[in-house]
Amino acid sequence: MSYIIAVPSYNRSEICNAKTLAMLSKNKIPKDIIHVYVANEEEYDKYTRVLNPDLYGIIAVGVIGLVPQRQYIMEQFPTGTHIVFIDDDIDSVDLSLSSKFKDESLDHFFTQAFTITAEHHAFIWGLYPVFNPYFRSPLEEVSKCLNYICGGFYGIINRPDNTNIVLTLTAENGQKEDVERSIRYFVEDGIVIRFNRIGFVTKNYGKVGGLGTFKQRLEPMKDASELLQQTYPKYGKVFCRKNGMTEFRLKKLPARLQ
Repeated sequence: MSYIIAVPSYNRSEICNAKTLAMLSKNKIPKDIIHVYVANEEEYDKYTRVLNPDLYGIIAVGVIGLVPQRQYIMEQFPTGTHIVFIDDDIDSVDLSLSSKFKDESLDHFFTQAFTITAEHHAFIWGLYPVFNPYFRSPLEEVSKCLNYICGGFYGIINRPDNTNIVLTLTAENGQKEDVERSIRYFVEDGIVIRFNRIGFVTKNYGKVGGLGTFKQRLEPMKDASELLQQTYPKYGKVFCRKNGMTEFRLKKLPARLQ
C-alpha cells in the first residue's frame, strides 16, 4: 500500500534538514515519496540551497499559513491518496513499546497504519502526543474513540472534496488546528484511530517557525480554545494549565462502530 509524506515547513530549512528529513532517511524511507512544502518562491530558493537533495524528492511551493498549507497539500492529490503529514522538527519515532510494531520498520508501520484505518472505515490516524514511555506503555494499543490527533505526526486517507472536514475555526491563527481536525473527522466518520504506544520526539513551541514562540501563542490559543468550546460544547471543554496555556480538552466519546 503506497503513501506519500508531506512536510510543511516555514523559515526552518536547517531544522527541517537536520531533523525530519534526516530521521526519515535514517529509517530508510524512500526519498522520492517525501514532499517538502514551502510558502513562497523566496522560501523555495532558501530551501533548495539548504536541504540535502539526497533526503527528499520534491520541494513544492504552496501557500503561507499552516492550515491553508495543509489544505493546499490535500488538494494536490486525488481521493484515496494516503498522506502522512509530519512536522519539520521530528527527531525520532519510537515503536519499541508497541506489540504490533516494535520489531518492524517505520515504512511497515506507515503501511499498516493505513490498512488498519481503512479496515475500521476511518480516515485519519495519529500517534500518542506525549513521548514519555511511562505514559504510553500501559495504554490500549489502538484506540478508536474521540482522541486528540496531534498535528505533528498523523496520516489521512485523502478526501479533498469533503467540505465537512475543512478547518474553518482555526484557519486564521493556526492554534488548535489539530483539535478542530480531530473533532471534524470524528463527527464525519464516528471514529479516529490512534496508536497510543507509539511516540515521537519533537520540541514544541520552538523559537522560530510559522506559529511563533510559546509566549506569542498564548493569547491565540485561548481564543481558539474558547471558539471550539462555543462550537463543539458536546465534544470537550476549555482547560487552562498552570503555565498559562489554554487547551480544549476532548471528551473520549466512544466510536460509532460500523
